[in-house]
Amino acid sequence: MLSSLTACISGAETDSSSLPSSSGKYGEVLVVIDTAFENGPVGEKIREIFQAELSGTPQAEPLFRMSTVDPDYFKSILKRSRNLFKLSIKKKNQNKVSVDRNVWAKDQLLINVYADSPKAALRILEKNTSGIRDYFNEEEIMRLQKQFDKQLQEDLMSDLEQKLGVELKIPPAFVKMGTDSNVAWLKKEKSIGQHTIIQGLVVYTQDYTSKEVFSDSMMIASRDQVTRTLIEGFRDNSFMKIYDELPLFTEEINLGGYYSKEYRGLWHMENDFMGGPFLHYTLVDEENQKVIHLDGFVYAPKFNKREYLRELEAIIKGMKLSVSSK
Repeated sequence: MLSSLTACISGAETDSSSLPSSSGKYGEVLVVIDTAFENGPVGEKIREIFQAELSGTPQAEPLFRMSTVDPDYFKSILKRSRNLFKLSIKKKNQNKVSVDRNVWAKDQLLINVYADSPKAALRILEKNTSGIRDYFNEEEIMRLQKQFDKQLQEDLMSDLEQKLGVELKIPPAFVKMGTDSNVAWLKKEKSIGQHTIIQGLVVYTQDYTSKEVFSDSMMIASRDQVTRTLIEGFRDNSFMKIYDELPLFTEEINLGGYYSKEYRGLWHMENDFMGGPFLHYTLVDEENQKVIHLDGFVYAPKFNKREYLRELEAIIKGMKLSVSSK
């Protein structure tokens, strides 16, 4: 759920029709900061904001890939970066945060922090840590969703809606591995060199019985029950289950207008040497007394998982319950 920036906010979105396209990869943020402040407490706080560890991955990965540039060298192609964070510390500044879009390039997000002293900058950054992260993450999610809209798998989407009452925008390369009256399992697989990368999407429903459906233990039990029979490893008698020796990372969010609980953690294949991160969302369709589970998982040995997870997050966060299900 997008957090509000708590400092004084101003900002605008300019006409982007005459602007060049933004540059950079998903998950990259360019920080414009004076070198004198970058090497002090203010710079440490900014690194804490962007380079904090992503929850629920097997190896440490930062939330964003951050690079820095001094304002004197912030010119030309750098101004086209997709995600920009600028810090200005001057005595004449009014302490505030500005959120702007399409300033120097199309599809660009710029967050400016203005402070009249390093202490004021630290206060603003501390108050807005979650809000800054959320703005950049949600912007990346929306960009991915716009990209998905260009080429959707209408047949898969229709099948999912008819059988489970859930609308998801499914981008290319996902293949239906199986569906029945209450579960669907889609897989996207590719190879980089000799390494296989898998992104999985599992949607399943169950009858609503109590608020316990939002408990960690209930989620683990229901997910393990589904994946045990649905998702097999490469070896005989291998199946997917949650790696429950590590804690889950949970958060309450609004998903498609519904209260939902987000879980992040690790899965592994019983009787096989496979594993990776997953993200899972549980919500209740109260009108039909159904629990909806939406699950994404990644298998990408030798590679970072952050952007593969973000793609799945973008698919799931575009979720709607179909009209027929309400």
